[in-house]
Amino acid sequence: MKNNFANKLFKYKMQRHIFISLLLFVLTASCFAQKPWEFGGEFMKSFGKGFIGNIAGARYESFKNKNSFSIGLTYHFSGKNSYSSSKGIGMYVGLRHGFGNDINSSNPFFGIRALFSFENFDGKTSLNSLMVTPIAEAGYHFLFGKSLYTAPSVGWGYTIKITKEYNSLDEDIGGRFLPGISAGFRF
Repeated sequence: MKNNFANKLFKYKMQRHIFISLLLFVLTASCFAQKPWEFGGEFMKSFGKGFIGNIAGARYESFKNKNSFSIGLTYHFSGKNSYSSSKGIGMYVGLRHGFGNDINSSNPFFGIRALFSFENFDGKTSLNSLMVTPIAEAGYHFLFGKSLYTAPSVGWGYTIKITKEYNSLDEDIGGRFLPGISAGFRF
């Protein structure tokens, strides 16, 4: 029994290290591949049936013509009104399409992203649950001068649990309304 737990813990730690290494490689490779690019912070609120969560993190976005690729590291924590208290880390990758003619001006956008999160439910288990949330989003990307941006958005997603090491009451899975805002610097 003890050996089984050690194997699961080792497997989880290896998955986390591979995940972080892959993220750093993709981020470094894309930083030098395309211009312009942006770096900043993002905050999203996650509203589901009986669940309110918060997602805060750092984001990187690179542009090519009207399209952009984004990647981010996130920290997840549940709201005070949620029955299951949780916290964890995550990452996302996403694509956006701008509807303007000039990527160096403010434009509306539509996009998709896949959010992967490892969340631990307080007092319930020592193992994190892997969850995936595909998200469709729309918003407006504002540029201020040549180096500042902000992008308010609204999204809808559906959270799916991948692993079975969870002990919440399942209000953390299902449909999500995700309003958010990001801001930072353009390079």
